Formats: sequence, C-alpha cells, structure tokens
Amino acid sequence: MSRRHKKARRKPRHLSAGVISIAVKGYGFVDTPEGEYFVLRGHLRGAMDGDVVEVQRLRKLEAQRRQYMQRPSAQQLRYGSGEGDRELLGSVTRVLERAHSTVVGTMHFANGLGVVVPHDERIQYDIFLDRRAEGLIAKDGDVVVVRLTAYPGRIQSAQGYIEEILGRQDEQGMGIEVIIRQHALETQFSAAALAEAEQAAAPTAPAQAAAGALPRRDLRQRCIFTVDPEDARDFDDALSLDYVDGQLRLGVHIADVSAYVPWDSAIDMDARRRATSVYLPDRVLPMLPPRLSDELCSLRPGEDKLAFTVDMLLAKDGSVLSSEFYPSLICSRARLTYDEALEIITGGSSIEPPCAAEVAERLCNLDRLATRLEQRRRQRGAIDFAGVEAKVLLDADGAPVEVRLRSKTRATALVEEAMILANEQVAAWMLQQEAAMVFRVHDHPAPGALEELLPTLQEFGYCRQGPPTNSHEIQQLLDESAGRPEHYLISSLLLRAMKRACYAPKFSTHFGLASTAYCHFTSPIRRYPDLMVHRLLKEALGKSQMEAGALSEPQVQPGSQARPGPAKLAKSKPSKQPKPPAWLSSTQGQLDWICQHSSNMEREAERAAFEATALKLVEYLAPRIGEHFTGIITGVNTYGLYVREDSTTADGFVAAASLPGDFEYEMARQRYRDPTSGQAFRLGQPVDVILKDIDNSRHQLLFVIQ
Repeated sequence: MSRRHKKARRKPRHLSAGVISIAVKGYGFVDTPEGEYFVLRGHLRGAMDGDVVEVQRLRKLEAQRRQYMQRPSAQQLRYGSGEGDRELLGSVTRVLERAHSTVVGTMHFANGLGVVVPHDERIQYDIFLDRRAEGLIAKDGDVVVVRLTAYPGRIQSAQGYIEEILGRQDEQGMGIEVIIRQHALETQFSAAALAEAEQAAAPTAPAQAAAGALPRRDLRQRCIFTVDPEDARDFDDALSLDYVDGQLRLGVHIADVSAYVPWDSAIDMDARRRATSVYLPDRVLPMLPPRLSDELCSLRPGEDKLAFTVDMLLAKDGSVLSSEFYPSLICSRARLTYDEALEIITGGSSIEPPCAAEVAERLCNLDRLATRLEQRRRQRGAIDFAGVEAKVLLDADGAPVEVRLRSKTRATALVEEAMILANEQVAAWMLQQEAAMVFRVHDHPAPGALEELLPTLQEFGYCRQGPPTNSHEIQQLLDESAGRPEHYLISSLLLRAMKRACYAPKFSTHFGLASTAYCHFTSPIRRYPDLMVHRLLKEALGKSQMEAGALSEPQVQPGSQARPGPAKLAKSKPSKQPKPPAWLSSTQGQLDWICQHSSNMEREAERAAFEATALKLVEYLAPRIGEHFTGIITGVNTYGLYVREDSTTADGFVAAASLPGDFEYEMARQRYRDPTSGQAFRLGQPVDVILKDIDNSRHQLLFVIQ
C-alpha cells in the first residue's frame, strides 16, 4: 500500500480536568491530579473563574514561559494551596461544569444596548441583556444580580436577565451585599424552617429517655461555664473541670442541636445547604434560624440547656485515661469573655459573686492543664500557626470606627486545647467502632511545596541544610522566627504550602494537629459536619449500648463518676467500610456529598469573610490618604510589592514603576534591586510607606515607598 493511501493517525491528546482559577489579568491556573496548568488568556475558551474544565497540555514554548512564569501563581489566588507545577502550559478544550449561574455587576447602557459589567474582575466577560428573557428593569449605574441564560463561547457573548436590583454603588453596606451575592450565600430561611424553629420548646425538666434512646444525664449541679469572644451571640461549647476520686475530669459540653433538628426536616435541609455560619463585619449569616442559634441551643448562663457531653479522666501529664460521651442537661454558671478569662488567670477577677471563686479556681486549673496538653501536642508534632486577626468595629450605620487586632492568648488556648482533645476522643472512638463518620482530615504537604520556599527562607538565614521535611521541623522554624519581623510572613508562606484541611467520610490523619484521628464535634450551631457527627455518634452509642445491654442499666446520678469507656487513640484503619445508618442512606454517596459540599462552603465562607474584612479595612483607612504607615513586604512580582500594614493588617500595593530608583525585578530572590545604589526591597522586609490612593474595586490600598 502506498504511503499516500495510509490513514493518518492522530496522536492522542493529553487531557486532564480540574477547577480553573482566573487572575484579574486574564490568565488562569487549572489544578489537576497531575499538576497545575498555566492557561494563557487566549486559551480560556469561555471558561469563568471556578468552572470545572478539561485542559489540554501544550508544548512548553520558551517565549511564553519566560513571559508568564513571573506571574503570581495560583497560591496567591487561592487559600492554603501551595502545590502545583507552574511549568505545565495548557489550553481549555471545554467547560465541564459551570460555577456561576448568576453574576453581580453594574448596569450600563450604550446606544440602547444594556450590558452588566461584573464586579469580580476574575470574570472576564461582560454580560449582555437577553431581550428574549423577562427580567427587572434597571437604571444605568444600578448594582444588579444577572441570571445567565448563555455562557461566553467562540461565537457568542455571555447573556442574561436582571434577577435582582441591589441598589446604587455608593450606598452604605452595598459592598458587603455584593460579596454575599458573589459567593451565593443564603440570607433567608424557608418558611417551613422558621415555622419548625418557632414550634421548638426549651427543656423544662430532665428529659426521660424514650424506649431505645440514650438516657440524658442531669449535670446541672456541676460548675459549668462558657468562654467566648466578647461579640459572640451563640455559645455552643461549655467547660467544666473537677476532681473525681483523685482524678481530674475535664468536661466538654456541646449544644445538642441534633435534639432540635431531625434529619431531613425543613431546618435540616436549610442547614445542609448553608453548611456553615458566615461571620461578616456587619452581620452574621447563621446556619440555623436565630430562634435556635441565639436562643434554644445557645448555652446561655442561668438557663437549662440540652447538651452532648464528653467526659475525660486525665492523668497528671494530661494523657487521657478514659472518656465517655452522652446526652446531658446542663446549666451554665457564667458567661466569660476571653478578656475576662485572661484577667482571672493572670491574677485579677471580674466575675460577680456567688460563682466567682468556683469559676476562677477551675479556670486557673484549666489554664495549667492547657499548657500540659499543648506540650503533649507539640511533642507529637502539632504545628501552631498562630497569627493576628483584624476585627473591624462598625457604628450604627455600618461605617468602620475602630480596628482591633486579636491574637492567641492563654484564655483562647485553654478553650482550644479542650476542644481539640474532645474532637480527638470522639473521632478515635468512632474509628474503633467502625461506624459511619465525618472526619476532619489534613494531608501532608505535596511533594515540592516546601522545597519551593527554600530560597525565600534562606534569604532570612533559615534552613541552610534544606527545607523542613516534617511537622517537627516546621514548628521549629516557626519558633526560630518568633519575635522577628518576618515571623508573620514565614508563618503565612508555610501555611500556603500546606494542603487544605477538609471533611471526609474515610479515615485519615490530621497533619497540622498531628492527630491520629480527628473530627469536628464542638460547634454544631455553626457547622453542619459537627451536627452530623452528633447524629452519627448517637447512632453508634445506641448500637454499642444495645449490644452490651446497657440500656437496661440505671441512669447515672448527678455528680457521680462517668463510666470509663474506650478512649485510646486508634492506631490502624478500620478493617471494613462502615455502613451508614438507615436514616442517612443505604449507600455512602450521601455522606460523600455532605463532606464535599461542607468543605466547599467552608471555603466560600472564608473567602467572603476575608473580602468583607478587607473592604471595611479599606473604608476605615480611606480618610487617611497622604498619611505615613509602617508595614512588611508580603509579596513580590513583576508588577510591584504587596505590603501588609502593621496597625490594621490591611493589604496594600506598591507599583514597581513608583519605586524610587532604577529597580530590577529578581524573581529567584523575590526582590527588587537597584544595581546602581545596591538598594533592594525584598520579601519580608519592613518598609515605611505613604497611602497614596484607594482601589475600591479590589479593596486594596495603594502605597508609595516613603
């Protein structure tokens, strides 16, 4: 057969799939199992930020790589991801799943043609009004929500109709309204959920166990109290600490939300979709109706409340001798703020009688216990990424009036250590029971993620022998940098190199906490996975007690010692796949979806909170244009320097063109350097800046070097 008659064989294309993150400059990154693809602006094929796309690998063209490899990587676009191979060049071949059904933007008219310009600069396409669809009539300059009827492609533009008119751009609070819509956060509960919440009633007496149900123990005689932020409205965790027969008993008492929210009820369906409460500077978007989150379930002082208790008997060194889990009835003696608790354990007291002495004594004992618990976690390899959080205080009109910086204290630590220990005990017991479960898992950093930080770390004089290889070395690096100007930056870089913690129905370890097994059990008012853990734990406890004939035993009397149960952390994986209870489903699929959805919504809530705080920080500093500030350089790229302002933690930008001299960008050393004077601006360097202007669209300060 002649060569010309042979059929040409196409070389199979190398295709991968993943979620695309698009930068404001128009290029994108696709995170796939084989690495991270860099996609040029002309190769997006109509993809929008967050879409699931199919990507084809392209030849590594040197000109393109030299031009674009200095761009910020996806770890500067996403939260907590430091993995990826930036040398993979790709082209989107098709969009598999759309992330956006609506877009928030500003309405504009030109020559009678209506177009919505998205507020999110990562969405690179204007949306034209679809004249075939009926929608609201907006004015030029209105901020609107547009429902997409057609997505951008090779031969068509994005189209949609006006679904909601939010108002004018300059209205107070409009910025946060836009953020809420951009992240598709729910602001209203269904009528059925509100009706169910109104019908719920508070306990009036110790609840008697129904046939086949777990008995609820009366703990109202215990000295139980809560410690929370000053502005907290829902209290879902309380503490107690007592000596029982010479042994220390730590009690962690969590609001029993599952007693009020049955599976598949209207409240449950609303909570499942939301998956988490969202905390914004001017409001809270609760997971549960306020009737539950703020009233019935909240462990307010002086009120009888249904709880789920974890009792742990501890040795002197903080190790757990035994633990037990059961429904309870409690009455909190005091509601303390972190500041009040800190004052007590450092020598003062601000609690009024009659509970001052008993609460203060237990709080000081908890402080000492927390120190031992933290030492034990450090010894096994836990990492402490303690940072500074900005809290923006607003006036009655929603305008920022003050910024307070929060950091870890002995008061926050004692609560944190108690909660971590309770979460570990619940997860370990469920793992031993081989029961269906929602675990909180955190994988090891991806290969190469820590190596990429080595040049930067060595610029500061760290890691001369190589990058950290395990959690102990990561914590050692954090300890070495403590108290130095670059500590925040190093902590942030290491945190970015970590993989994100997530929820999963299958057991895995928690790298950051060095936990053999971990879950979220302690916040069911604001996290749906915690509510699921309560339900699954009740199911497993009931099954375990029925098998042991425990339900026929008398109820433990108030004040008596909790019966020890298996509490050792499990060392191996379950031998078989656990079967979900009948009320959940006959397959594992629904639990898989709940875990994935909760992980996704957690990220959306974090991003919305971050963006809303950044917005209010910019509003707070806007009247101070022309003033001098101090900060630290947290990012360096071809466009300039990113600076974190010290007094508020607000992020600002210094354009490369504004640097005072003939500076050249040195990517390998993450700095700008003037060859003539030798002056340099590098990552982690403290700088004095002047606030020149405000970029309202990006919620960013524009600085110039002083």
